[in-house]
Amino acid sequence: MTTFATLSDLLEQEPNIQDYGLLDWSQELASAQTEVTRHIAVRWWPQYARDISLDIRFATILNGATMDPTLLDPTQWTKATVYYCLAHQICPKLTKFDVDGDRFQVMMDYYARRYETEFDIVMREGISYDSNQDATFTTSEKNPTVSLRLKR
Repeated sequence: MTTFATLSDLLEQEPNIQDYGLLDWSQELASAQTEVTRHIAVRWWPQYARDISLDIRFATILNGATMDPTLLDPTQWTKATVYYCLAHQICPKLTKFDVDGDRFQVMMDYYARRYETEFDIVMREGISYDSNQDATFTTSEKNPTVSLRLKR
């Protein structure tokens, strides 16, 4: 399985994250990747599957299949995975959950908002999905979720 984000990606965003006693965040990054993949499957795949099923050129691709996360472009999801990991995996482990709040609670809120923004941007740009499984991502395989057509 391809990896969306590594420890170096995490350290690029939050360079001091290893200063709190835990040095290896690979388990948290893997868990965050699983959650990001679930969000893609829920927020993007149904629309993509419906749109592609209407196109006769791709009728044999889906056949009722579910999304295959290995066909996603991992570079599109690096930032989102790091933001999700910080907001939902790492900061909750570091906070003391004080009534008045602490640094990590503020970071949790901040990175949760950054995650939602990044996820929305990627969806609007178009998610690259290697539907023909040739290990390359072409512009025809990039499917934005927005269009300028009026839907009624």
